[in-house]
This record gives sequence, C-alpha cells and structure tokens, in this order.
Amino acid sequence: MKKIKYIGAYFSPLLALLSFQLQGFGAFLCIFTLYVIVPISEQFLPQDTYNLSKAEKELAKDDPFYDWILYLLVPLHLFVIYTFLVKISSPEIQVIEIIAYTMTIGTILGVNGINGGHELGHKTNEPVKLVCAHILLATSLQNHFMTYHNSGHHRDVATPNDLTTAKKGQSFYHFAIQSQIGGYFKTWKLEREKLLRQGKSTFLNPMIILTLIPWSLQAFIFIYFGWKTGILYLLASIFGISMLESQNYFSHYGLTRNKKEDGSYERVKAHHSWNSDHLLGRILLFELTRHSDHHFMGAKPYQVLESKADSPLLPYGYPAMLILGYFPFLFKPIMARQLEKYSYLK
Repeated sequence: MKKIKYIGAYFSPLLALLSFQLQGFGAFLCIFTLYVIVPISEQFLPQDTYNLSKAEKELAKDDPFYDWILYLLVPLHLFVIYTFLVKISSPEIQVIEIIAYTMTIGTILGVNGINGGHELGHKTNEPVKLVCAHILLATSLQNHFMTYHNSGHHRDVATPNDLTTAKKGQSFYHFAIQSQIGGYFKTWKLEREKLLRQGKSTFLNPMIILTLIPWSLQAFIFIYFGWKTGILYLLASIFGISMLESQNYFSHYGLTRNKKEDGSYERVKAHHSWNSDHLLGRILLFELTRHSDHHFMGAKPYQVLESKADSPLLPYGYPAMLILGYFPFLFKPIMARQLEKYSYLK
C-alpha cells in the first residue's frame, strides 16, 4: 500500500482540470489549495522519515508501477495544457478567470512539467524516459535543463562554478536570472565541450534542437490558438520556470563544499542539500524533497530515495519554501537562522 501514495502526484493536474471548469473566484481553487492549504497542512502533519529496507528497495526498483506513474503523467499533462488553451481562448472568459487559469497552468508546468521531466531526465540510458522527459520539459521552454542539470549542476553543486547554487544573502530575482539565462548559455558550452571530446563538429551542437523544440511548440500555440492565448501561455511558462528557480534557490542556499589543496572540491555530501520529510511535498514532487540522497546518486529512482540523518532540514516543507523564495525579505532571515543552526556540519 505504501506505493499507492504516489498516485497523489496526479492531484495537482486533476485539481487544475477541476479549476478550469469553475468561474469567478472559484477558478482559483487549484491555486488556493496548492499555495495555502497544502503548505499550512504540512506544518501540522507529522514528517515521515521512514526509509525502505534493503529488501523493499530491491522490490521497488523492479516494480513497473513507479515508471507508469511517470509515463501516464505525460498524456495527463498534455491534456491539462490543451484544456487550458481551449478555455482561455473562449471569448466569454472573464479577466478574473484569465488570471486564475494562467496561474494554474503555470503551476502545473512547474510542478508536473519540469519536475516530472527532471525525474525522467536522469534516466539517460532509457530512451523512452528521455523522450517523455523532453515532452514534459518542452511545455515550459526547458529542454536544455536536462543537460545543464545532469552535467553541470550535479557536478558543481555547492561550488562557485554552479549557476544554480544560491549564495548566502543572494536575492532570488538576481539568482533566477543567473540560473536561467546563465544556465542556458552555459549549456551551449557544455555541449560544445562534449562534442570536442568526441572529435565531432561543434556545428552539431544539440542545443540547436533543444532550443527549436520548445519554441516551435510556443509558435504553434500562437498560430493555432491566437496571439492572446499564445501570450498567456508564454507568461504561464515563465511562471512555471520561476517555480523551478525558486526550488533551485532554496535547495542549496548558502551551502558550500570545501576546496581541497589540489584545487578540486570535496565530494558532494548529505549536508550540501537542504532536505524536507514533509509527506505532501514528497508525494507531489516525486521525492524531490529528499534532495541529499538525490545528489548522492542522481539516477536513483524517486521511490527509493532516503532521508539522510546528517542533512540539514528546511524550516518548512517544499510548497511553503517555494512561496517564500519569492519574498527575499522573509526568506533570508529565516534561512540565516537555519544556516546558523546547522553550522556544525561544515
């Protein structure tokens, strides 16, 4: 029965579909639930630190149920997007509904599109999963994310070389531009270096395709659904990207790896990522909240990720932290106290 909880990953897209059928302020149902009810509920629900036994992990690794949760997310995600495009194109739609629907689909693009693509994108030796990852990531202009995340972020995390590790005191908005824009152009460099190592022409840079795919989708929406719908979907994509960057912002905020005498950095350890064992966030985000174990072994399936006793804990669950990231005047003092609390781990 433990695995059944991951069906909860469909809660957000199904709630979005329901919200698209509501009018007026009722259209904010998904937003209110995910941004108010879930974060508050997590503070009252007990945290779950249970890790699977060795035997349970072996069974879970070979259980196709967990893969199918991810595979079926793809058509559901695309259906939610299609529903949004049809609803938002209606001439009778009210301004309040436009705002609610756009925020809702932006949330789904971040929570399910990018995060689902992240989980699938780590399975670099499984073509079907990579295709599914690119489909999900294309819906929010993030096909380049897979390369930078796998080849850049996981290698350089908690060092000055990583554009997606936030320094203590850094503003979210400065960080988001650094991470998103800087990460995009650094991915061109990473792919170019890979081609040079392989002795291939740099004119074959995969970033050409990884840029064309998502922008072709955006162009299709503009052409088929009209400029108004196209602009709203583009804004939703940017909102979804901001959610990714908020997660990037707090997941390693202020944490640094020590530099060794030879100029290299120490191995990534559990205390180089902020963790959360709040159950709702774990389910909604495919265990992304168990971030230390994810960085210890990036390709490790979400269902067997573990809670690490020596990893620093976030003061709140992931949903609450995602919101706090947008408000640096609240986020910085809260995280300053957390950094002080776990200073002994350095």
